[in-house]
Amino acid sequence: MNSQFFAGITWERLGINGLQWPVSKDGADTKILHEKTFPRGKGYFEFHAWEETMELQSYAKDYPYILTTNRDLVHYNCGAMTRRTGNERILSTDYLMIHPDDAQQNQISDGDSVCVESPRGKVDVKAYITDKLNKGVLSATFHFPEIGINHITSGEHDSEAMCPEYKVIAVRIRKSRGKFKQNS
Repeated sequence: MNSQFFAGITWERLGINGLQWPVSKDGADTKILHEKTFPRGKGYFEFHAWEETMELQSYAKDYPYILTTNRDLVHYNCGAMTRRTGNERILSTDYLMIHPDDAQQNQISDGDSVCVESPRGKVDVKAYITDKLNKGVLSATFHFPEIGINHITSGEHDSEAMCPEYKVIAVRIRKSRGKFKQNS
């Protein structure tokens, strides 16, 4: 990191409200960064036409739903820390959010065990019926590694950012054969 960017910043100068970067060596901060022009000129723009993800191009016919993963407020990621707290009493298992129309079409009720299958495998997870997402889109938490939601995610990645596509997984669903078992 270039320490010149922070040369005028000290703990004492930060005070209660901090300083607006960039800060000169004498500690004067910048109230408004760009008033009339941009010092570096106009920004660089590179256009890339939108393309459907290969995950959906390859599998949408046999796997009609899009699964995205999410976090619940009471746990963070795999729950390595939050599952050691009283938060386990609030949320003790992962769940799959399903739009009411999709649930009805697949004869799934709230609390049922649902088999979620992607081209890479399948997992059973508890159903949570909600209209907080669009039809055709499912959303699952991934705080409990024993449920295994991340085992069915895709190896595809964004061609520009090279980020994995954790949020676009082609899946199909069905009611599981057994009753859902809570984690103990």
